[in-house]
Amino acid sequence: MVTSEPFIMAEASHQIAGAPRVTGKPALARITGYLRLRRTRAILACFLVASMGLVAFSTVDIQISRLFFDHGFYLAGQGWVKLLHHSVRGFIVVSMVAAVGIYAVNRLWARNLFQVDGRKIAYLFLVLILGAGLIVNVALKDNFGRARPRDIAEFGGSEQFTPAFVIADACDHNCSFASGDSAGAFFALAFVLAAGRKRAASMTGVGFGVLVSASRIASGAHFFSDAVVSFFVMLIVADFLHYCMFQPEAEPLEPAPAPEPGILIGAAGKSLP
Repeated sequence: MVTSEPFIMAEASHQIAGAPRVTGKPALARITGYLRLRRTRAILACFLVASMGLVAFSTVDIQISRLFFDHGFYLAGQGWVKLLHHSVRGFIVVSMVAAVGIYAVNRLWARNLFQVDGRKIAYLFLVLILGAGLIVNVALKDNFGRARPRDIAEFGGSEQFTPAFVIADACDHNCSFASGDSAGAFFALAFVLAAGRKRAASMTGVGFGVLVSASRIASGAHFFSDAVVSFFVMLIVADFLHYCMFQPEAEPLEPAPAPEPGILIGAAGKSLP
């Protein structure tokens, strides 16, 4: 029995050695696949250790904030602190407008500038909305009720200090835990991942987030732990969504079809009964 050549060519092109086949996987399979990654375990382990340390040694928050306090948070009125604070909103607006603009150019004129496509635009919006929006600014800031450093008794205020992850009633809305400005600045991590984890971009993104976080701590607006939690939230959300949207799932290659019964191919290429 002779197999037709078109069929052989189709199978060969479909089963190139080492080429993964992208398949649609259920959400649960994506989550378990992400949790099996070594980097995922490292990130989650660091987050867990950092969180436990911030709760066990909660006075670190007060000690760090006290470095910037002398009858008031004396750096709160500094120009560089205000500039970094207001730069977060500008960064988000300018970066997203630029990304959408580049995508429009690529679509209208069939270009591939910076390899920006619709999937990357959707990825950036999802990281921003889920990470900085829903998790940090809604789930955390509006529900944990943590007073800001400038409002607690240790720094001349009237509210009681509460450690990170402890629900309090010192604040009703837009509270200290976690830092929305830090989350907005660490949104730069999504651009880093979308660009392919380049070292220079990584250092710039993390550096911007650290500077913004430092300015918010120095001004008495946030504790150190607020910024740390925002960093890990944005890192995990950005990394997980990048895995789900850009990492293909390899489907095991199907074995080649067995010859029909009664047909053997001899060494000389002759059919044997």
